[in-house]
Amino acid sequence: MNGHHLQVDQLIDQIYGLEDHAHLRLCAECAARCRAMQARRNQMAPSDPVSNEFLAAQRRTIYARLEQPAPRRLRWLPALAAAGVLAIMALVYKPSAPPVVRPDPGDAQLFSEVYSMEQSTEPAAAAPIHELFEDEER
Repeated sequence: MNGHHLQVDQLIDQIYGLEDHAHLRLCAECAARCRAMQARRNQMAPSDPVSNEFLAAQRRTIYARLEQPAPRRLRWLPALAAAGVLAIMALVYKPSAPPVVRPDPGDAQLFSEVYSMEQSTEPAAAAPIHELFEDEER
C-alpha cells in the first residue's frame, strides 16, 4: 500500500465506469467507500428508466421555445429600467459648490501669525470662550 487513498472524483469515475482503479482491489477502505457511494446512487436512481422518446420530446419542446421571439411586453423593459435609473439619479444628485480658493497669504503673514501665537500667554482655543463672556458684559 502506498499510503494514499482515492479522491471522491476518482471514486465517481469508478462508479460510472470512466476509469478502472486497481487501488480498489488493494485498499479495503477505498473499496468500502466506493460500495457505499454505489449503494447511495442505486437508492437515488429512478425505478422507471426514462425513455429516449420522452427525452427527445422534451428536447424538441426546449428548442421550440428558444426559437420563439421574446414577448412584446418585455421588449421595452430594459429601456424603462434605464429611464427609471436616470430619473432617480436626477432627483438625488445635487451638485456641490465649487471649492473656495483662498489667496495664498504669503510667508510673511504666516510667520507673523505663528509668532503671535507663540508669544501669547493664552491658548488660541480659549478665544471663543472669552468672546461669549464679552457679549454678556456689553
